[in-house]
Amino acid sequence: MSISPIKLSQREAMLLEAARAHGFVDEEIIHKLRGGNPEPFLEIEEGKYDFSPLFALYEENRERLEEAIREGYAIKYTTFNGIKFILNKRYNLVPSRDYEAEETEFSGIRLAEKDVAWLRSTLSGNWRIVEMERLPKSGESVIRIEWNG
Repeated sequence: MSISPIKLSQREAMLLEAARAHGFVDEEIIHKLRGGNPEPFLEIEEGKYDFSPLFALYEENRERLEEAIREGYAIKYTTFNGIKFILNKRYNLVPSRDYEAEETEFSGIRLAEKDVAWLRSTLSGNWRIVEMERLPKSGESVIRIEWNG
């Protein structure tokens, strides 16, 4: 992995996470991008997403996107709705059921340490992750994601 993570737009990150949530593994996503045919992505939520930005990025810099898929990425600028999307697609978390979402923060999110670390390295700097509690039995942390803008 490079010294600093590859930066992706929120839209590119959301498309990547939607593909992962659908069950596509990283190498499968890369293989589909190499093929240049967006049709296999149409089965994701019945064609709800336009994957052309991911294909455009792949054509622009294949190595960069492959590294982002395999090694991780940072989102250039994350919005409130972007965080909700990531929490849902990556961890199957839903507001009100799994955490509380207010205008400038998300609270009561329970995640494994590795998932908290992933969020810290992926979300843009306009959000801060605060560990509220560690749950020794489950190995999870309860976190709050708050606006840092």
